[in-house]
Amino acid sequence: MLIEDNWKPGVWIDGDQSSGASNGDAIGMFVHLIHDDLLAARATGRVAAHVEITISASIIRPLWGDEPPVWLVHVRFTGIADPLSAPVRAEVTAEALASLDRRGREQVPLDMVDRYAGRLFFVDGTGNPQYDRAHHLRAT
Repeated sequence: MLIEDNWKPGVWIDGDQSSGASNGDAIGMFVHLIHDDLLAARATGRVAAHVEITISASIIRPLWGDEPPVWLVHVRFTGIADPLSAPVRAEVTAEALASLDRRGREQVPLDMVDRYAGRLFFVDGTGNPQYDRAHHLRAT
């Protein structure tokens, strides 16, 4: 998993914390907009206030250059990994998937839609994933 236990909440791109989407990079803009959407959902109570959100994005480039790169996006949520949090986890999943789908249509180039791999992780207090959900973009 690319999101390591000692990372702080926020956006991480290729292993480095990113403070904003100002670099103009397409994947950076995509994940920062998703992070902003999820923070807005938390501010309005659609995501529980105690949930921390970390997004890791990486561009995986094949060694030989014979294939286009792959965008790998992981979204990690803390504080809702226990079995009793299933209803809250479902609400957070719905918010995250809605943002990923909307921002994917807006930000991901059509030629990258099938080169995208996303996953939501719900981690426990030690950073270990207890639940996860894959996400795929659809060309529209």
